[in-house]
Amino acid sequence: MLGAVSAIAIVLAELRNRGYGTGHGPASVPVGLGPRHAHLAVNAAFTWCQLVLDTMADPKAPWRNAVKDNP
Repeated sequence: MLGAVSAIAIVLAELRNRGYGTGHGPASVPVGLGPRHAHLAVNAAFTWCQLVLDTMADPKAPWRNAVKDNP
């Protein structure tokens, strides 16, 4: 699941590099993207961040046992 959410960020970066974002491509208004694409980008970023924060706070995270076993 995390890979799928991360893939959204990669696709959004590709769109930006094709001229749909600011700072890249022509200085014209892009056609074909709408508010739903912005919502997807924001929600994907939120989901990824929330998963990372939840994992860091989880006392049962698998990597915590590895740290305890090898001080």
